[in-house]
Amino acid sequence: MYKKAMIKVIANHDFDTETKKTFADKIIEEEELRMSKAVERTNIVVRLRPTFGFMGTLIPMGPGLAALGAGDIELLAQAIIIAFDTAVTGLGVSTVACVISKLIKRWYEEDLFNLEILINSTLEILENNNNNV
Repeated sequence: MYKKAMIKVIANHDFDTETKKTFADKIIEEEELRMSKAVERTNIVVRLRPTFGFMGTLIPMGPGLAALGAGDIELLAQAIIIAFDTAVTGLGVSTVACVISKLIKRWYEEDLFNLEILINSTLEILENNNNNV
C-alpha cells in the first residue's frame, strides 16, 4: 500500500509543490475510502443482528405456539430451544463482528496516519531538494 502511494507521489516530476500536495491528499482520500469499505462489511453484520435475532426468535415461535394450542408441549419446548439458540448465536456473531470491526478500524486508522506522515515527509524532502537545485 505505502509503496504504490509513494511511487504515485514521487513519479510526478512535472507537478509543482501545490499540485503534488493536492495529488497526495487525493491518494490519502482514496486509501481512506478503501479502508472504510473494508470495515463496512462487519459493520453491516453488527447493524443487522437485531433484525436477524428477532426473526430467528419469532419464526420458531409460530409453530411452538400452534403446538401449545394443540397441547403438544414437547414441540413447544423444541421451538423455544431453537428460538433461544438462535438469539444466543445472533448475539455471539454480533459481538465477534463488533470486535473485528473495531480492531480493523483501529488498524486502518493507524495505517492511514502512517501513510499521511510518510507522504508529507516525502513531499517536504522533494520540496527541499527542488529549492536547493
